[in-house]
Amino acid sequence: MTDLIDTVQLSEIDDELIELFDITLPGYSSSSGAGRYYLTNGETDQDNDGDTDIVFNGNTYLAIPIQITGIEFTSSGAYARPTLTIANIPNLTKSLDTSNEAVLEDLRLAGTAGIEVFERNDELIGTKILYRKTLKSKLSTGEEFPSQTYYIDRVASENNIFVAFELASPMDIEGAQIPARVVIGRYCSWQYQGRADGLGGGCTYANDSTQARLYDIENTDLGTPASILDWTSQGYSQGDIRKTTTNGKLEIWKALFTHTSAKDPRYYRKYWKRIDLCQKTLAACKLRFQGDGASANQAVPLPFGGFPGSKKYR
Repeated sequence: MTDLIDTVQLSEIDDELIELFDITLPGYSSSSGAGRYYLTNGETDQDNDGDTDIVFNGNTYLAIPIQITGIEFTSSGAYARPTLTIANIPNLTKSLDTSNEAVLEDLRLAGTAGIEVFERNDELIGTKILYRKTLKSKLSTGEEFPSQTYYIDRVASENNIFVAFELASPMDIEGAQIPARVVIGRYCSWQYQGRADGLGGGCTYANDSTQARLYDIENTDLGTPASILDWTSQGYSQGDIRKTTTNGKLEIWKALFTHTSAKDPRYYRKYWKRIDLCQKTLAACKLRFQGDGASANQAVPLPFGGFPGSKKYR
């Protein structure tokens, strides 16, 4: 790939700078392509307001509110920790209500498949960010400035509209790394249900109709799959628990409001909160892999390498 620094000319000083973000989620599967996304803050010339998708090197970068700040280069001292600010998609979808399910789903997916598995922003910790820059006039040639690689290290702040992630340089964390995995703290590093969702990783747990017991993020026993009503049951009260089934996978939801008609929790996030999430601790892992609602079967192995983990949830 051509380095744009070698070819940029003084006459191009008024050319528009294009910022591109290659997002690779933990457990990315190169065979299926699940877990890799291409985002941009879009073109912002006189004809566009930053809402125009960009094609570069054969990939389509979806225009979405996204910005990176705090990039610094130094030969001594601590490595810079830039901030990546992006639209808070999980929260935005929870505030919407529409009869057009396709529109809401398009927003949740951000134009790509697979992002619906994330219910909270801290599940993106460990994501690889490849930050690229080029000029608008060079989009067709593939020329670009030198890129930078970072990893999402923590959620710095979030509100209903935006979330800010603190990024870490690979050189900042490589001293505490088992090959391909960052090891910090005592929390599980695997993406919960990642293998079943096509994201790879070591967590093979997947809720389905054969599961003995189901648990929420506080390790509260939710009962058996058969004991939980389907979401299509007409009407529900605040606090009622319902289930959805997508390609054999169960998801358990709690109603946030009383309503007289059935609304699919997978789309109407204003009305529902998903609760069958993992606490990311060893106790939670034992419940799900070894528990049967009465006693633990310690003969059942836990996912290899799940602890210690790379992110702090609690």
